[in-house]
Amino acid sequence: MSAIAEPLTPEAIIVDAARCWRETVDRHRPILPTLFARLEMRGAGFLAPAIAALLAIHEVWSGRRFTAGDTTVPILTDDERTLLDLLEATEPPAFPLPAQPGLTGPLRIALRSTRILLRRVIGHDLGEVAGTAAQNAIFFAVPGDSALLSQDRQATLKTLDAA
Repeated sequence: MSAIAEPLTPEAIIVDAARCWRETVDRHRPILPTLFARLEMRGAGFLAPAIAALLAIHEVWSGRRFTAGDTTVPILTDDERTLLDLLEATEPPAFPLPAQPGLTGPLRIALRSTRILLRRVIGHDLGEVAGTAAQNAIFFAVPGDSALLSQDRQATLKTLDAA
């Protein structure tokens, strides 16, 4: 397993961690120590439990195996794109029939926990978002912002930048 050689961005961290998680699960290796070691290369080892829980809950909730790309290929799978979208949204996606609808609440908690920890990795404290909305739009969704986030993405960025 080799880490994706990308800059320290939320997207790169999450995709690399998801790919590591998938490979680790498939090889029946210890998940948390392996994922921690991978994330720690980016100074983000403490994200390991949150990401492992998020991916495991998502698989059970959706009833589908998470499909991750090869660690040497920069192209995202549909599941990786969905994961990034989930972390950007305030609610789990509209899913026709979740396999385990009772896990929607725990899925929300796992998403929120991952967002909070990810903010710490990229250097933002809760309540403080430095930079422009374009730099911070992903992974900072909070309940109550759903009206703002449901607008066209460009309009949302303009609104946040103006505030």
